[in-house]
Amino acid sequence: MPILGKNSIPVAAYAILLFLLTDLILYQQPHLRFTAEAGRGGPCIDYDQTENIIAINCNAPFLDVVQTINDPEILENAGDGEYLLSANLEVADGVTFEMTSNEDGLQYLKIAGENGIIVYGKILIDGVKITSWDVSDEDVIQQNIDGTIRRGYVQFAASEGSQIINSEFGYLGYQEFGRRGFDLFGGGGPSHDMEIRGSKFHHMWFAFYSRGAYNITVDGNEYYNNIKYALDPHSGTHDMSITNNYLHHNPIGAICSDRCYNILIEGNLAEHNTNYGIFLSRNMYDSIVRNNHIFNTTSGITISESPNNQIYNNTIEAATSQGIRLFNPELPDDGSAEGNMVYNNVISSSENGIRATRSHDNILENNRFSNIQSSEYLLSGDSSIVIRGQHFDNALIAEAGSATRNIVEIVDSGTIEVTEGETDGEEDEEEGEGDLYNTDNQPYRRTLSDGDSITVDSSS
Repeated sequence: MPILGKNSIPVAAYAILLFLLTDLILYQQPHLRFTAEAGRGGPCIDYDQTENIIAINCNAPFLDVVQTINDPEILENAGDGEYLLSANLEVADGVTFEMTSNEDGLQYLKIAGENGIIVYGKILIDGVKITSWDVSDEDVIQQNIDGTIRRGYVQFAASEGSQIINSEFGYLGYQEFGRRGFDLFGGGGPSHDMEIRGSKFHHMWFAFYSRGAYNITVDGNEYYNNIKYALDPHSGTHDMSITNNYLHHNPIGAICSDRCYNILIEGNLAEHNTNYGIFLSRNMYDSIVRNNHIFNTTSGITISESPNNQIYNNTIEAATSQGIRLFNPELPDDGSAEGNMVYNNVISSSENGIRATRSHDNILENNRFSNIQSSEYLLSGDSSIVIRGQHFDNALIAEAGSATRNIVEIVDSGTIEVTEGETDGEEDEEEGEGDLYNTDNQPYRRTLSDGDSITVDSSS
């Protein structure tokens, strides 16, 4: 006979009823899908429905996530190596997450809506394309000029040791801190020890932004058609190398701004960038810009409010304003463009060669000019420059036409011939030859104002 409880319900039936009620209660709660890594005893891959976050809490490859989630509404396998991510994916501190084409067969990850990849630990992305994705339009999400369209992003928050290799990032980011596109935003501490090599970044709001990051290598990548910035190390970023990259069709090729230091910018090709090829901005110091080739931009290299940098062995062509600019605003508040060494650069087919605006005590040495439309050296705003070790070939040194006093000093440049006033390249018969000065014995010093100019030749 069945055993009866005090309410005369069979025990077996009571157990079934209890199971059904429990299952109903659990079904109404946020679903958590996870696997446990051996030896850890906790959830390895964890999905929180309320926050719509896939959390990676142990070392894992991408395929583990696919197999664990097993829900196309969260992470869909579209075939042929394409996946659609409809949740945020978060890599926990202290763990490594791998997204690779070789091991996972992953070719293309589409991030739906405004979801993102958030890395606190370490991520390896190798051979993978990642873009935003509009599910209804079945296309990437374009961005407007104000960056107000919310779309997918990749964020690094105190990440350590991440690697990006032979991959592609496009159509990511918008104007929100930490979600600009490819964003080392410093949440929880600066990201560091990162390598980005052989990859493409295009149509991003910011293709690279960092805050306080260090030990960063950006080598052999292509940055193009980005909306706001291509490369923008920022706010105390230091010990970073930007080398051998192809930077084209951006507003700015590379800019370091706000207390950046120990930055190496070397061997890059920057062409068809609208405003600047390379920009040292707002107290960037103790850094090197060398062996870059810059073509077709407004200003080839600009040093603004930034001291004690070395700019050398660069080739600058077709700058519509100036090849190199040393600049301070009217009220500098972040630093001063002073103590910079600018030498062994080649500037050609540009409006002006080197321009100094409200800047002082910078040394210009052995720079070469050809086919300069206006002046080899242009000064304004009470600037001063020291020209050293220079061979002059009918070089025009001019003041920009303002009521300021600008000082030119020429030293260690042998005997020079100085002619007052502008020249069209032909000798003025009435004035005769210019005056000779031996700058090895004594510096030549001249104050220019109100549109004054001199033409300088090295005497044979």
